Amino acid sequence: MNRYIIKKTLFSILTLFIVVTLVFFMLRAIPGGPFTREKPLPEATRERLEEAYGLNEPLINQYFTYMGNLLTGDLGPSFRKPAYSVNELLATGIPNTAKIGFIAVIFIIFLGIPLGVISALKSNTAVDYGVMIIATVGITVPSFVIGSLFILLAQNVKWIPVGGLSTPISYVGPVVALAGYSLAFVTRLTRSSMMEVLRQDYIRTARANGLSESKVIFKHALKNSLIPVITYIGPMIAAIMTGSFVVEKIFYINGIGEYFTESIGNRDYTLVIGVTLFYAVFYIIMVLLVDIAYSVIDPRIRLSK
Repeated sequence: MNRYIIKKTLFSILTLFIVVTLVFFMLRAIPGGPFTREKPLPEATRERLEEAYGLNEPLINQYFTYMGNLLTGDLGPSFRKPAYSVNELLATGIPNTAKIGFIAVIFIIFLGIPLGVISALKSNTAVDYGVMIIATVGITVPSFVIGSLFILLAQNVKWIPVGGLSTPISYVGPVVALAGYSLAFVTRLTRSSMMEVLRQDYIRTARANGLSESKVIFKHALKNSLIPVITYIGPMIAAIMTGSFVVEKIFYINGIGEYFTESIGNRDYTLVIGVTLFYAVFYIIMVLLVDIAYSVIDPRIRLSK
C-alpha cells in the first residue's frame, strides 16, 4: 500500500509538471497577449508593461523564472488584475466555490446512491419508473436551465434569495443547479450496477444459504455495485469542487469558475495556469482516493502493484 501511494505521488508530481509546462507554452503560442486590447495600447506603454512582468525576456527564461517561483508556492501576479496576486485571487474564489461544491457533493452521494438502490430493488414498478423519469430529466436539462427556473420560482417566494451566499437558504439554488446532472447520473449508474450485481450467482447462493435480505443487499450486493459509482464520483467531486462558471454567473457568486473563464478571455497567463494547477491537483488527489477506496470496498483489488 505504502509503495503504491509513493509511486502514485511521484507520477502525480510528474503529471503536474507536464500540465504546467504544456499550459505555459500553449498560452504563449496563442496569438495576442495579456495586454492586447480592442483599442491597442500605445507601443511605449505596452513595452513598459511587458518589461514590468518579464514578458520581454526570452521564452525559456520566462519559463524557468515561473517554475522557480512555483516551487516556492508563488503563482505570480495577475496580469489583468494588477492589484492582486494569483494566490490572493484563488484564496478569494476557492472558499465560495468549495462551499456550494461540498454541499452539492453530499447531496449527490446521500440522495443519488439510495435512490439508485431503491430503484433497482423495485425494478419495473411505479417507484422505479418515477425515479428514472426524474433522473432522465436531470441528465437532459442543463444547469443554466435549472438555475433560471429556480430564480423564476424564487421571485414568487420572497424569502428565497436569488443571488450571493448571504444566508443558508441562498445555497439551495446553486446547489440544486450544480448537482442536477451528477445526481441523476449517479442514480442511474447505481441502479444499473445494482441490478447487474443482483443477477450474479453469488447473490443467489447467499440467498439460498438463508442469509437475510438486508445482509444480502448491504453486505454483498451494494459493496460490489459501488465500484463503478466510485469511479465516476472521484472525478465528479473534482469537477464540482472547482466551480461552474454558468452556475456562479447565474447566482452572482464570486467563485473560481468566473476567474477561470475571465482569465482565458483576457490571456491572463498566470491566472490560467494557477486555476489549471488547482484543478489538476484536486483531480489527481481524488483519483488516488478512488484507487484506495477500491481496496477498501473489494479486498480482491490490491494496491501493491
